[in-house]
Amino acid sequence: MKHFRRIALLLFLLPGLACAQQKIIDLQGPYALTLLGQRLNQLYQRQQPRVKIQVHGGSIRTALSLLHAGQTDIAQAQGVLAADDIRGLVAVPVGVEAIVFYVHDSNPINELTLAQVRGIYTGQFLNWKQLGGPDQRILVFGGESTTGLGSFFSEAVLHGDDSFSYENKASTKDLLESIAAHPSGIGFSSVGFAPHVKALRIRPSEGPAIEPTFTNIRQLKYPVARYVTWYFSQRPHGALKDFCQWMFSSEGQLVVESVGFQPLLPEQRTSSLRKLGVSEGP
Repeated sequence: MKHFRRIALLLFLLPGLACAQQKIIDLQGPYALTLLGQRLNQLYQRQQPRVKIQVHGGSIRTALSLLHAGQTDIAQAQGVLAADDIRGLVAVPVGVEAIVFYVHDSNPINELTLAQVRGIYTGQFLNWKQLGGPDQRILVFGGESTTGLGSFFSEAVLHGDDSFSYENKASTKDLLESIAAHPSGIGFSSVGFAPHVKALRIRPSEGPAIEPTFTNIRQLKYPVARYVTWYFSQRPHGALKDFCQWMFSSEGQLVVESVGFQPLLPEQRTSSLRKLGVSEGP
């Protein structure tokens, strides 16, 4: 009887022992980045089943406060943060977010200024003829309604102005299909490709128009691009260090690309690893 009691006790304790051995890496940041964290957890656990990436959404201010207090491992954010908020932290880019503008390939317009794009989406321009194009009413679309791309668009393009009504699409694929079916359409989304659709060059307030190539986006030369950045209270160690090494590997960067961001260039990945004090993986 005692033998059976010991076995029963062991079976009761085993799940707790397994949980105790599992390493939790806490990742905090805006809700727009939670999908990235969730996808990283799914893929990384296949290699390291004893490590779990615990993802929390919320404001970046909350994430940074928790990081400064030692209550989270990584705070993730998009764009440039105030110097006072990140003083003393180790910051490294992990990917690039970009907004690309698409029109039908029959449209003779190949580039627009940011001001013109803003004019289209605020209702200042209603016909392509106003911009040197055909005499057609502009059909306006937006893409990736399930991500944080809309807030980036509002900040970087609209500058806080109210947008004219436009039809939102759930994904880049849906957006490109809509543009391909409507020769007078324009839409914005992340990087994508489809027949009968072309990406516009975008001209900032000064300088030439920039084509949204992979290199221009990853080097932030394209005017509507920004880094997705991870912040640490100090250089990582142990399981967190191993996770960072994987994050900047080809496999980790494929996860970044799978959720709509652009992966870093090889030299950017190397720079981030050096900043974290992590060696490159095999």
